[in-house]
Amino acid sequence: MKKIFSIVVFILLLIGVVPQITEAAESNEKTFIFEPILVEASKIKTKDTEATYASEIYNRKEIIESGAKTIYDFLNQNTSVVSMPSSGNPFSQKLDLRGFGITQGFQSIVVTVNGRRLNNIDDVPQNLSSIPIQNIDRIEITKGSGSVVYGDGATGGTIQIYTRDATDTSIGFSVGNYGRQTATINTGFSTKKFQFSAFGNNYKQDGYSDKGPDGNRDEGELLNSKVRIQYKPTESSKLFIEKKATYLEYRYPNLLSKSTFEQNPGSNDKGAAGTPTAYTHQIENTDVIELGSTFKINKNIETNFDYSFVDQKRVISSERKYKNHYYDGNIKYSSGPLTIITGGQYFTGNRRCDNCNGTDTPTTTTKENAGLYIQGQYDFNSTIISLGARKEWIDYTFENLGTTTTENQDNLAAFDIGLNKSLNDSFNIFSNFNYAFQTHNLDNFFDFQGNFAGFLEPVITSTLNIGFNHLTSKSKTKFTLFGSKLRDELIFNRHISSFGNSVSIDRSSKYGFELQNKYSFNELLYVTVNYAYIRAIVDRETSEANCINNCAGNDLPGVSRHNLTLGINLKPSENNTVILTQSYRSAAYADQDLNNAEDSTNSSSPSFKTPAFIKTDLSYIHTYKNNSGKKLFGASQIDFSAKIENLFERAHGTVLRDDVIYPSNFTRNFMFGAEFKY
Repeated sequence: MKKIFSIVVFILLLIGVVPQITEAAESNEKTFIFEPILVEASKIKTKDTEATYASEIYNRKEIIESGAKTIYDFLNQNTSVVSMPSSGNPFSQKLDLRGFGITQGFQSIVVTVNGRRLNNIDDVPQNLSSIPIQNIDRIEITKGSGSVVYGDGATGGTIQIYTRDATDTSIGFSVGNYGRQTATINTGFSTKKFQFSAFGNNYKQDGYSDKGPDGNRDEGELLNSKVRIQYKPTESSKLFIEKKATYLEYRYPNLLSKSTFEQNPGSNDKGAAGTPTAYTHQIENTDVIELGSTFKINKNIETNFDYSFVDQKRVISSERKYKNHYYDGNIKYSSGPLTIITGGQYFTGNRRCDNCNGTDTPTTTTKENAGLYIQGQYDFNSTIISLGARKEWIDYTFENLGTTTTENQDNLAAFDIGLNKSLNDSFNIFSNFNYAFQTHNLDNFFDFQGNFAGFLEPVITSTLNIGFNHLTSKSKTKFTLFGSKLRDELIFNRHISSFGNSVSIDRSSKYGFELQNKYSFNELLYVTVNYAYIRAIVDRETSEANCINNCAGNDLPGVSRHNLTLGINLKPSENNTVILTQSYRSAAYADQDLNNAEDSTNSSSPSFKTPAFIKTDLSYIHTYKNNSGKKLFGASQIDFSAKIENLFERAHGTVLRDDVIYPSNFTRNFMFGAEFKY
């Protein structure tokens, strides 16, 4: 922390703004105001300060000013969401929210883009790499809520991502060390009836680790493209169709031994034996078609319908083909203080694999979800009450050579009740109780060899949130106390388990508190803080195969107690911005260390853990504008940027078990770029 403080002081002295800051701080003028932001996570538009649930909202301005280059960077640097590369793959990262663990916590979060679910039917995490940060308009995070509208998987919360439809043109590029290159174009136009927008971006990198025995490094390339057409027959109705394509090719490293990681986290000597091995080669093609409509029947009733089809082929050791259909329709009634929305959703996901796990037997697995829900909200002037319920049916089908072998069905319910009370113009208290469920992905039912091993009971979660919002002319604060009780919580998958079985904890609990604050000292400087204290513990586990001596009171693996992000945003002048971000997560028990056991190689050492995550990033943005109307390269505005990631070059990794570490974020990276706006 002393080094970080020294850097901040040095920057202030270097640009000569300390006297200006002091003078502005002594002024009594209101130099900055943080306004409430509309949140739509419950499909009922509400000011975030008046929502009955815990939330984090980030608009486009905040995302741009963060200096983040990817959505994963933004989540790690600014929010309470944790992300880490899946088996060392930075293009596919696992997510955690409120202590469900980095290994399987992504299953406890529903992630949507413009309402379309990104959750997969197998053990592949939601692919946020397909969402370039330049195309994001808003990010909404709900914590301990969302089960009524989003159903299966919203036990920890939800992440709603909304993209922007450009009506102008911008072109951007950047270059950096390790062969990193990006290129982005965003364009569009609109008329009274029509709107057209198109987006494309390309990212390349030559790899951070040593060459493998085949001469290849962990290089990668990602391409995204999107075209959207919208038609508005009337002022209160619209129809749209969107086509999106993503191509990913990447070679990513696997595990390292502890000694190899400590000597060189970029080593190719995988495993405890230190044997050089070729990097895992992944190719992924995804095509998405979406269409939808919104119609205002009268001043009180509105209908919405959305449909999406996802066609994906993923090749790693074998080829897997995915076809997903998602339907979402609802009717919203609003009259004065009352808003009611009711609707239904249907999802069917199909995975075909002709050579899974080294066998020649074609297999097809399918998961279907059908849900109905109703959500209501009533505003009694200074008090808002919300109430909602959901019923969902989940079917699994496993086919071998075209013959149905196994079927199963879950019939589950969810509900939520919430309250928000305004005590004055700047202070609100809120509370909600949420009952949620999570069914398992298809891979949880198979052993490492691909054999069906039986069904698991769904996860049931009961969560209570109590908190407050405090808004002043210079600060915006949210504080939340939370507690959750869980039944049959999934800890990790049999694919990576040394015990050979998926582990469902009979009873477990989570509790803690969250603090978010954005404070403006003056027009030149503001600071953001996001801190979460989380305890995730085992209450009871009767299986001796999974947990020795019941494990009662043990910490759940893969969960950090302390999670902190700190951002300092400094504007020495109107056109210059300096951003310093600090991320910290305390050490956590290894992902398979359910027993909180000691290191098997040294009985006198403390329990083997994933080391603390400490990452410092520094960004600079200069905006060029010519008030006289003269354009540079034909652009009305140019944003030049520079960024240093992992300033102190700390090595990070995820410990699976003793002597098995997946390295990540172990290099210091530089990026320089420019965006031309026309």
